Amino acid sequence: MIETAADEEKAQEGFLKRKRGIVDAQNATDKKRMQKALSRITELDTLIQTVYEDKVVGKIPEDVCIGLLEKYQAEKKNLQAEYDELQSRLDTERQDEKDVEEFIRRLRKYAGATELTRQMCFDLIEYVTVDENNKNDRSRPREIHIYYKLIDKELTDKSNALI
Repeated sequence: MIETAADEEKAQEGFLKRKRGIVDAQNATDKKRMQKALSRITELDTLIQTVYEDKVVGKIPEDVCIGLLEKYQAEKKNLQAEYDELQSRLDTERQDEKDVEEFIRRLRKYAGATELTRQMCFDLIEYVTVDENNKNDRSRPREIHIYYKLIDKELTDKSNALI
């Protein structure tokens, strides 16, 4: 149970690791890649403008201009798609942090609770799964998995879940 600020901070870090799947190193790399992509996109915009201007004033032939423009546009499109994907990942991480903060807030509400209530389940548990019973070995206990709101991934196929 979370009793002190230190416990809360430790729990929050644990929940974040669980939610993110430990992607901190990847985030640093993603931020560098985003910066490089953005810098190159800006550079490509300048190159595209220069090629167009050079064509207009007659410095380069039209077929060379078209070839360069197509090459630059294709590279820009690929870089923009990569940038958007990386931005989406960062946005997801920010949402993960907000979700963990909300989960901690909900846990605080039940600090000191001595029994599990229905309302606690509604506030904290997303769903529960129970493994199938082995018909050949009934002595083996069934495994029960509890998935918490805001922390665990949502269940896509809820036919096996106890909600």
